[in-house]
Amino acid sequence: MTMARTDKKIISPSQTNSFGWRDLAEDTGESHSNDLPSGKTIAVLGHFSDLHVCDAESPSRIEYLDRFSDPDSKWRDQVGYIGTYRAQEILTTQVLASMVDALNEIKTGPLTNSPIDAVVVTGDMTDNAQKNEAQWYISALNGGKVEPVSGDRKKSEWVGSHNVDYDVSYWHPDGAPDGKDLDRPISLFGFPIIKGLVEKARAAFISQGLNVPWFATYGNHDQLLQGTVAPDDELKELTIGSKRIVGLPKNSETPEVIMPAVAEIGPVKYPHTKESPRVSITADQMRAFNTPGTFADAHIAAGGNPVGHGFTNENVKNNTAYWVHDLENLRLISMDTVNPHGGWQGSIDEKQLNWIKEKLIEAENKYCVLLSHHPSPTLVNDFAPTGFPRRVIRDELLAELYKHKNLIAWIAGHVHRHASGFHTRQDGSTFLELTTASHIDWPQQSRVIEIVKEKDGLAIGSTVIDHSGHIQWQGKEIDYLAMAGISRSLALNDWQRRDDFNPVLARQGNKEDRNVVWRVSDPFS
Repeated sequence: MTMARTDKKIISPSQTNSFGWRDLAEDTGESHSNDLPSGKTIAVLGHFSDLHVCDAESPSRIEYLDRFSDPDSKWRDQVGYIGTYRAQEILTTQVLASMVDALNEIKTGPLTNSPIDAVVVTGDMTDNAQKNEAQWYISALNGGKVEPVSGDRKKSEWVGSHNVDYDVSYWHPDGAPDGKDLDRPISLFGFPIIKGLVEKARAAFISQGLNVPWFATYGNHDQLLQGTVAPDDELKELTIGSKRIVGLPKNSETPEVIMPAVAEIGPVKYPHTKESPRVSITADQMRAFNTPGTFADAHIAAGGNPVGHGFTNENVKNNTAYWVHDLENLRLISMDTVNPHGGWQGSIDEKQLNWIKEKLIEAENKYCVLLSHHPSPTLVNDFAPTGFPRRVIRDELLAELYKHKNLIAWIAGHVHRHASGFHTRQDGSTFLELTTASHIDWPQQSRVIEIVKEKDGLAIGSTVIDHSGHIQWQGKEIDYLAMAGISRSLALNDWQRRDDFNPVLARQGNKEDRNVVWRVSDPFS
């Protein structure tokens, strides 16, 4: 096993070859910015986010929309980046298990040498809000057998397999079927042929599970179809059924059809009609969509440390997904920022706003850390159908948070990149807000966050960590560590992100967002 801490080593891309493909290699570690912390450790937290554990064979997925973001698409400038398909989407459980290995290897905070108290996972644990995806991710974090397979147990029905109609827009790890041309990712963008990968990705494997308690925060992909569309009865039947939609209806490939399916603010509409082309696949009841209550119940039923992983029986009873948990003198307050009416940006309701206020007041003698999937700049989705309660967005929430000096940090995900910034109250006191990169997109990293009480304030230190997947995976046995390494290489080489349109390296954030020590006000000094 290799050291995952990026202060010890980093994983760097090579120069591009003639196809624009880049390999990876180890490089010198990245030191911490600012003075190292000195004082009493309050807590050490691992931070995972945006796992996107994916049932890539599900019939309700809309991966066919993604091609409209390709470099040569005539609609690219109008539709932007869509993100409903990724070549590495069949390898998500293997990446997660490899990140578990990395966190377990580290054991202590790199800056304080204090034991890691817990891991917080800030949303989008699943990709399509399905019960089987939740089962896979929970098994990977709790430890035990992970079996990432759905539908036909004997053969893959993923769009990149040879068992379905061949479409050159998707990557086919086995190459082209007899008599067919190579797909676009291989022929145009240098993607590799890795024979046997599709079936290996469906094979059961054992995850060692985290050695510390872990807690889960609800994200838009945990409730909405591909993180955007609120499932109605028709979509619920589609996702557990035997017909897969494989494209838009004839003559409907326009931004006016595409954009309502991927809108950041509701209303949102799944782009299918009776004329949508379909193929037959194997039905699977385990693909049913979760609700907040069933999601909470799955965590409680699975056991682990702690039981429920933040979620409680109250969440199941009330169909909610926000919770509070105390780690000695640190309080974790986890929000549910999913707009249940659709759209991939976030908001909360008034009832939750009052609950957050109550939990902050209750903890007037504790340090408080707010957890959410959406960071504050993305809490802009105020859509609510007529007759439904209004949605609370960024400014109203921040106005409440600024009243509570015991709030020292806000940890989030959603944007798939390392980022950080400060909030300053009228009296000059501050709290930190940060996001961490995802497990699905480059650089596939997490963090260790250390909170330290110093003489004149609080230090919050961050060390970014890589998962334990093989950096050089060519020629190795295709086990879960090799597959995690393959996923990282594929993520780096996403053909839609090789120019200024949506540059892949931007996901790394800036140096001051990664290995750094921030200072914030100590409300109890």
